[in-house]
Amino acid sequence: MISIEIVLDKNLNYKIMWIPITIDEYVKIHLQNNPNENEKVLRVRIEAALDDYNKGVKCKCGKDIWIVGSASAPFACFSCITGKELPLGDYEIDGALDKRDKDGRININNMDPGNINGFFDDDGYEIRRDTIKMQPLCLTCIRNNIDDWEGNLLCDMNRNDQRDEKEFKCGVYEKL
Repeated sequence: MISIEIVLDKNLNYKIMWIPITIDEYVKIHLQNNPNENEKVLRVRIEAALDDYNKGVKCKCGKDIWIVGSASAPFACFSCITGKELPLGDYEIDGALDKRDKDGRININNMDPGNINGFFDDDGYEIRRDTIKMQPLCLTCIRNNIDDWEGNLLCDMNRNDQRDEKEFKCGVYEKL
């Protein structure tokens, strides 16, 4: 028996984990594996998912929707559809990959202006709240335990800004 261990480097390029595929190529493969599927309906679902993706529509968990997966399942991200954390060798429509950076984030310049929300770094890339590391100091702060969207956003921005610092500092910390 051969055992293969995949070790992921945090700097691994998100784009190279996908197998880029055109809509036509994907439809052909999908129909070979699912001969009872209606081609026109499949194309409409793919186009609708891609259109929503380009508008900035997110999965219920906050991540980008997976176009290929959303053609067969409710519009959702790779992780919510498959239960796997990373797309190692799975297909994604090439037009969706072009808009993502190495970490899978979208630049504000590639978003529909009518659907821009959230916050962005100095280079214009979205900062997903689910990727910001929670600092130990924050766990003992009263602000972390209240339902205050604006306050939580400021805390997230502070944590994101100091993500590479050895020591975390917070000017508004209030002990529980």
